[in-house]
Amino acid sequence: MKLLGAENSEEVQKLLIEQFEAMENSLGGPPVVAVVRHLELAKKLRDEYQYRIFGFVVAAHYPAPAKDANGVGELIRVSYGLRSVGKGTKLATWQVCIPVDGAIPTLVPLFAGADWQEREQFDLVGVRFDGHPDPRRLMLSEDWQGHPLRKDYAIDTKVHPWR
Repeated sequence: MKLLGAENSEEVQKLLIEQFEAMENSLGGPPVVAVVRHLELAKKLRDEYQYRIFGFVVAAHYPAPAKDANGVGELIRVSYGLRSVGKGTKLATWQVCIPVDGAIPTLVPLFAGADWQEREQFDLVGVRFDGHPDPRRLMLSEDWQGHPLRKDYAIDTKVHPWR
């Protein structure tokens, strides 16, 4: 079996490859799972493999000409990590690639800890999470224009002092 993400256990590697057809990440990092299988994977990891703690969601914007396996140009890579509980805790990681105008299903119904982290990724990178119960900005004011961690965000954007 080819090792896709060194942090994943053999059990999770097998699940990712055989059941979820995960692909090697061309840019390094966790294996890539199709967006349509993302919610199913998280539910299976929680219910059948005991990954009960939502560790992280983090996103990065890749402007063109970076291309994923499907030939999509500009995209956002959303990385996830879940942790098992108890002695010998393990980490399960994967990525989902979406177009910049695309969306990904929220994990809030499965993991309450996803709530603010998904809001942060929306606020700073512009990731839309379908079904999120409270999709408003978390860190920036509601009238803020754009998403400051996107690579196309002007670094010299004038902002008023934040107090």
